[in-house]
Amino acid sequence: MQKLNAITIAMAIAFTWPVLAQDVETTTAATATKAENNNTAIEVISVTATKRKTKLMETPVAISALSEAQLRQSGVNNVKDIADLVPGLDISTATDQAAPVISMRGVRSTNITELGDPAVGVHLDGIYSPRMQGALALMYDVERVEALRGPQGTLFGRNSTVGSINVISAKPDFSGFAGNINAEAGRFNSKNLGGFVNIPLNDEFAVRIAAKGLKRDSYLEGYWDPNQYDTRHLNDKVLNAAVISEDSYQGVGSTVTQRENWWIDGAGTNPEAQRVRALTPADKSDFYNNANEHSFRISTLWQPAHGLFSNHTVFQQYVNDSAGTLDLVNCDQLRGRPAEFGGDCSSFLPSDNTYQAVVNVPGKLNLDITYLRNTLNYTLSDEMSLVWQLGYEDMDRSSAQDSETGLDPWDGAIYFLKGTGATSYSTELQLQSDEFGDLVWIAGVNYFHEKTTTLGYYDNPMDDKAFWDQPDRSTTAYALFGQATYNITDDLHATFGYRYSHETKQDKGGRTYRCSNADGCAPGWLNRTVLNALPVDHFNDPALYASYFENDNKGQWRNHDFRIGLDYNLSADTMLYSYLASGFKAGGIGDVFEVVNDRTGEVSRFETQFDPEKVLTLELGAKSSFFNSSLNLQAALFYTDYTDMQYASVGSIGNVERLSPVEDENGAPILDDSGMPILDYQNQPVIAYYTQNVPGSTIKGIEFEFDWKPYPSGRISGYATWTHARVTDDWLTKWDYDPEYLFGLSYEDSIDPQNTLLTTNLKGNDLAMTPRFTANVSYTHSFDLGRFGYVHGWFNLSWKDKSYTTIWNLDKHLDDMDFSVSDEAALYITDKRDAYTMVNASLKYEPQSQAWYAEVFINNATDELVQYWNNTGKGINKGSFGMPRYYGIRAGFNF
Repeated sequence: MQKLNAITIAMAIAFTWPVLAQDVETTTAATATKAENNNTAIEVISVTATKRKTKLMETPVAISALSEAQLRQSGVNNVKDIADLVPGLDISTATDQAAPVISMRGVRSTNITELGDPAVGVHLDGIYSPRMQGALALMYDVERVEALRGPQGTLFGRNSTVGSINVISAKPDFSGFAGNINAEAGRFNSKNLGGFVNIPLNDEFAVRIAAKGLKRDSYLEGYWDPNQYDTRHLNDKVLNAAVISEDSYQGVGSTVTQRENWWIDGAGTNPEAQRVRALTPADKSDFYNNANEHSFRISTLWQPAHGLFSNHTVFQQYVNDSAGTLDLVNCDQLRGRPAEFGGDCSSFLPSDNTYQAVVNVPGKLNLDITYLRNTLNYTLSDEMSLVWQLGYEDMDRSSAQDSETGLDPWDGAIYFLKGTGATSYSTELQLQSDEFGDLVWIAGVNYFHEKTTTLGYYDNPMDDKAFWDQPDRSTTAYALFGQATYNITDDLHATFGYRYSHETKQDKGGRTYRCSNADGCAPGWLNRTVLNALPVDHFNDPALYASYFENDNKGQWRNHDFRIGLDYNLSADTMLYSYLASGFKAGGIGDVFEVVNDRTGEVSRFETQFDPEKVLTLELGAKSSFFNSSLNLQAALFYTDYTDMQYASVGSIGNVERLSPVEDENGAPILDDSGMPILDYQNQPVIAYYTQNVPGSTIKGIEFEFDWKPYPSGRISGYATWTHARVTDDWLTKWDYDPEYLFGLSYEDSIDPQNTLLTTNLKGNDLAMTPRFTANVSYTHSFDLGRFGYVHGWFNLSWKDKSYTTIWNLDKHLDDMDFSVSDEAALYITDKRDAYTMVNASLKYEPQSQAWYAEVFINNATDELVQYWNNTGKGINKGSFGMPRYYGIRAGFNF
């Protein structure tokens, strides 16, 4: 009831202030005059939400604009770092793909492989960037970042289902030679260096060069483990670590592979290699979750004196050569769990610390992205102009990541090899009217093509390996669009938009290769010594693999998006707006699996195509400026009908007979008299990473933003939101949130798609990463020290209500699911994320000339542990987490 009252009050405030605005402005004329005299007016911000420059407070859409100064003040290095600065935005990281997962207003995409598309489009200088790995590229020397909320299908097109983020780089200018050098040094041996130089070669042509580099040690407590099955990646120091036990079942050591590893005494012919050894601390400089990135950008602006056209060209390179990231155990959530429920982190890790990892595969991430963007603006006549945009993006990627991180004796790792990457090309041609008539319009055509290549494999060192050779997975899309705004009266305007989209996705020549002990490709069960004599890249060659199946597949989708809107100027400083708009994200071809029955030789084919997802959003909004533009207020009330949400996860898509070891009740292979596993034909599931469609959801919410300059040297800004996002249609599916632990099942039974024990209806569940309430407030105050310069203090507080990290909402199903563990045990691995408060602050000094500055800062001052991604298994909650408390100093020099 209290929440309902809060919502009612919020709605009342948001939508009654415009009605009162005229009276407020009339009765505070004296205050306004005083504000003007005190120079408290907030600067006018121009945005490109409608693909033409408009004023932020006059643009009828929910949009946040972040300046370079705001980004630097908040310590932003990439898109992920703006999550707390924009209402309704949450950004996670999927560690296996080294890619961000962007959620906005409850909508996100969990398939960040080459088969998936984001729900929030990322644009660089207005040009679509398709691969989400590119969104983590360093952000520097930008003019502003625009975050549009709500469907942007009409103007921005594909994969802007619920919004768009546009990173606009600073353009060269003709005002004169200028530059900046800035540096940062912080905790974890962090070093950050950047800068730019602007060079006007003449009155018509200018060049701007900008660059940034970031290096940081890992903030993890890392260990190398020689007791895991595959030791090929470990050096002699680790392999020859002190022997702590001759037998793994002596309770000696801190990890599973030290204390209770069922294969360690019989997994080879070399007794020396089977002893239990101590862990070796890792060097933080090249361990997981470190940073080693650099980027540069060269941009040119050609603007002839006759003024008929201007041409802006950007060439950019980004390189990430780090150890990558991995999922961590949420030790805070497991803390205090009794041994009968599985114990806490101290039961299977060296310490009770979330920021730790025990691995046997060194992390590696090599990401190299080249961008080329060009925008030509040409004046055709006094009433019409042409805009031509070209975009090219080429990404090369390779990586290595430990999968099980020592939490399971079944060793595993994921490798993406050189040759993995994506190349895309896009072009858009627009015709735009001038801005002075009663009808302002834009019409255009867009073409996009992307080809992705995947070369990599999942390695289970004891048995199965799956090698992916996908040389040509492509997307070809084109669209026709138009949008027009008609002035019905001087104050009432109507907007109509339409877009026709056509997408084709195709897999040509794709192969998935299979290697196992049964087909003779792998060394065989318990041949650990044989395995570890092989080179580390032995399984990188698909020619070694015994069999393969084809992935050739094709799908096509067409869609019609629309936008209908009305906006009304209630006064010179107050605008009301409304719109009804649709958004669309194409379906996918998915993977194709052809699986051989080991007993009969029959081949079964499984396809994993999925349908498009669509949204329809109704939004009502208001924007007002008070006290002679010293206070800006924005509010939006929205309702979204969300159909066929694409949800990706690992699961079983069928069953097949496989020759595999017979296991005892503890999951360990049963050995014969010679010490080898007993094999038999068994019905086993076909496991795949695939996407399914959630039938229907509804999302509704309120967003309230404010920006106030109450006096010349002070500024307060922020937002408050309420969002309710829930599955509203019946969704009968298989329970996939840690079924082994919760139901006490074997691995095979837990992933059996025919196991009726796991059938559930997720209707009524909250959508993931969508807090019910959020709030953010920043306060800046400047102290004028006269001839001694200025001191600027900044304080930011961001609060997010509790939410769920997955769509499963475990605690809602404690009564309707037949879990074999108690409610208490289940809640230790719940997917509910507690509310948290993040505090950031800085203190900056600059002289009167403002030629240089020095600053001290702290981010996450309260050292909040925030989980952003969830990957729970066997009673252990894992995921990606935000960075712990970080602090340091910054300095810069302007010239």
